[in-house]
Amino acid sequence: MAIGGKIIGGIIGMILLDWSGLPAGALLGFLLGGVLGHIFVDRADTSGDTSASQNTTAHLQYGAFIYYLMCLSVRLAKADGPVNRLEIQFMENLMRNHLHLGEQSRRDAIRIWNNAKKSSISFSAYAQDFQRQFVHQRHRLWEMFYLLFALAAADSTRLHPAEEELLLRAAGLFHINRIHFDRLKARYFREPVHNFSPPSTLEPFYAELGVTPTDSVDTIKKKYRQLALLWHPDRVQARGGHPEAVRQAQEKFRKIKEAYEKILEARGYKR
Repeated sequence: MAIGGKIIGGIIGMILLDWSGLPAGALLGFLLGGVLGHIFVDRADTSGDTSASQNTTAHLQYGAFIYYLMCLSVRLAKADGPVNRLEIQFMENLMRNHLHLGEQSRRDAIRIWNNAKKSSISFSAYAQDFQRQFVHQRHRLWEMFYLLFALAAADSTRLHPAEEELLLRAAGLFHINRIHFDRLKARYFREPVHNFSPPSTLEPFYAELGVTPTDSVDTIKKKYRQLALLWHPDRVQARGGHPEAVRQAQEKFRKIKEAYEKILEARGYKR
């Protein structure tokens, strides 16, 4: 996959548009630069190839995945201290043998890593933006989650609490339940299955709101308000929703409200 030009252009665009302090700002620059890189760099090598333009969207999506992989990986690697040699070796192997990046693309991906390493943007912000970008590509969400877990295991046989907290946040955003999380943890860190604690009865409620047990009450309240506005039956009806859509909104709204109340009750808060 010839993505060298896209990544080169993406780096330029990322630097130009990273003024916003948000992952979406840097990604916008990356993708805009990626288009220019495709036109001015890759096209030089693919003139006459009628399939090149048809593949542009897929290439840019792949470039976006690499962008988020580098950003999320470096934020995770820094969670338990300075990035170490084993984590760098893991990323080198990943770029060469999993992503199959050429030398130029690999160097450009490292620039993304270094830029994110110095950035003030949080792991959660990158993860949330990645989920939005790939919400309809479930396999990409799972692939990212597997790779992040593998990185966490690259330098230790035990999962550091700071890394576990970030991975739990990613699991919540990617809608990966605790059972799957614990199975991956056992796979990468060889924790005995019999040591698993039974799933919390609150997990379905956290999943319903798209939050995690580590999120603050303020974060949960904010998420609830967003979902309540989105799914309120009166709003759905006002938008011209079909009666069946209104019925589904009523059921969804009921579940959201129940989840919110159960979580606050368990934490000792009143609405």
